[in-house]
Amino acid sequence: MAKNIYALLVGIDNYHPESKPSIKSLTGCINDIKAIEAYLRDRIDKDSEWTLVESTDIPWILIDEQATRQAILNGFQQHLCKADSDDVVLFYYAGHGSQEKVPEVFSHLELDQYNETLICYDSRTADGWDIADKELAYLISQVSKNNPHTVVILDCCHSGTGTRDVETVRQAPSDERQRPWNSFIFALDSVAFDKQDNNIKFPEFKGKHIAIAACRSNEKAQEYTGEDGQRRGAFSYFLTETLKKTNGAISYRDLVRNVSALVVSQLKEQSPQVEANNTEELNQSFLGGAIGTRPQYFTLSHNTKHNSWVIDSGALHGVPESSKGGNTLLAVFPVGSSTEELHQLNNAVAEAKVTQVLPQISKVEITRDSGLSQTQAYWAVITSVPLAPLKVYIQGNTGEETGVKLAKEALSKASPNRNSSLYVDAVDSPDDAYCTLLARDGQYWIIKDNRSLVAPIPQQEGAHLAIQRLEHIARWNNILTLESPATSFIKPEQVEMSIQIISGQEVSSSKGDLEKRVYYTNQKGEWEPPRIKVTLTNNSSRRLYCNLLELSESYGVYLPFFEERSSIVLEAYQSIEGDNSFYIPDAFLEQGVTEYKEIFKLIVSTTEFDAGLLEQDGLNPPRQSRSLTQKDSTLNLLLNRVQTREPGTSTKKLDDWMTKKIAVTIVRL
Repeated sequence: MAKNIYALLVGIDNYHPESKPSIKSLTGCINDIKAIEAYLRDRIDKDSEWTLVESTDIPWILIDEQATRQAILNGFQQHLCKADSDDVVLFYYAGHGSQEKVPEVFSHLELDQYNETLICYDSRTADGWDIADKELAYLISQVSKNNPHTVVILDCCHSGTGTRDVETVRQAPSDERQRPWNSFIFALDSVAFDKQDNNIKFPEFKGKHIAIAACRSNEKAQEYTGEDGQRRGAFSYFLTETLKKTNGAISYRDLVRNVSALVVSQLKEQSPQVEANNTEELNQSFLGGAIGTRPQYFTLSHNTKHNSWVIDSGALHGVPESSKGGNTLLAVFPVGSSTEELHQLNNAVAEAKVTQVLPQISKVEITRDSGLSQTQAYWAVITSVPLAPLKVYIQGNTGEETGVKLAKEALSKASPNRNSSLYVDAVDSPDDAYCTLLARDGQYWIIKDNRSLVAPIPQQEGAHLAIQRLEHIARWNNILTLESPATSFIKPEQVEMSIQIISGQEVSSSKGDLEKRVYYTNQKGEWEPPRIKVTLTNNSSRRLYCNLLELSESYGVYLPFFEERSSIVLEAYQSIEGDNSFYIPDAFLEQGVTEYKEIFKLIVSTTEFDAGLLEQDGLNPPRQSRSLTQKDSTLNLLLNRVQTREPGTSTKKLDDWMTKKIAVTIVRL
């Protein structure tokens, strides 16, 4: 039986010019919608029954002036409502979230007397209104009548309760007009509402769905510049990047855990959320399993249009762009090679590197050729991926020109051979930078989002020390964002990671077990740090190797749970446990910091690897060199490059590997 995906994608950067008051434009919402549209078109499993329904009479992609209130309502009522029990529904909104004063009949339902809302293109014109959270719930209940698999994704402020600020966040001023009852879409639905004593008995619509929000209801959804230089919603960027790098199905729980860990590690006060009518539904596959599994190889062929060798995957499939951090390298095999043969790199008939990543394909240069024929196709596997440098903007206050000059000179001589840094790139605009190196008052400050990332560095200690701090942060970020190629055969569900608080007070900070929040306890006047236990379970029929990293807010990388510094054997269907206490460092407490974020990152591989290559102390220069204990591994070579940036050498064995992440906040009151 055919299965359909009904999508309604709404992105608004620019609002109606007659909006009162005017609504500040955004820059990343349309890019968000283009990214999710491209993902759906490319990654839906076309070899199965799944079809993306592209309505010709009711627009299903609404951007800017197309995204009026009525067009969005039509999209729900005349497009999404066609879905039945075999189908998937996706509503994706990127734009401003806000609030509106509740009418008197709803006053008993809202303590703050405000509804949470989505702002349509024409919401704030004379006769326009936002879509209130209660209206969205009503629309979802109508869509859910035929029991499709329904997903709602909101990248806007106030989205944590069902609904981007004035600079780079997605929040507009609240609507202070008194909204009349008859302006709500359910005003005439006597079955849905019972009006008693001038109050509305709101039925709390229970339409079955999964809701994913960019932030909590009291937080702001921020915008972000991605590695490609495009402005995006931070949540949407990390969501689509995670999806592109995932081969096949991933559960909602694992997906939003990974995205949440990336967002909270990069941005303050933004924590993505996920919820469902029943939390067990979060174990379902994203979009009901409609995303197809890619083979473990790319198809390599010579393309006459591009006059180049190409592989049949590009940016939409997570193929990374080449950078100062290296190239995407490939090993080439004859078509029909077995899985085992693809893992033995000695069998490769050629080697290649990716030279240009396009949306659907990537151009390739053959670097070692054993007689490839341009009239034949081949299979190729990734053997190495680039590690992106940290983009930094260097500037100084008036009178600090010497400090700026010294910082740029230090950056140009930071590598061991006195060439430019292998970890950090200077960019010409702060909008393109991850952070700013600011020369001010005789000190160097590393600034991101108007906050200092590390303690200021006196200029008399040398600009080279500031560059070392930046390189330290760059390594930490490389580890945080390190992901396997989308062709890996290890699937997220094959290894389960669960976190349990065994001492200390746990306070749930989000539904769906995305982020844990745990408090110190005071025992007879002494503060006792929380103790955390991790359980790793191999749900597959093969032996795997793993270890669990702790990435601290101080930019340290540690291995806190197990004595083994390399990798731990995890036999088929076996579980292992480890535990440790977690502290807020004294230096943070002395500055009044009482909340400290940790990211736990699991690495799983089919072969042994050395996780100890990634360790670094918080805010200290890294060790200069490390030795590999397992040299015959593509993963090991990649982990070594995180610290050394040395180009990968030839190896015999190709690994399958994957990662998972979860965020934990340690709190001491």
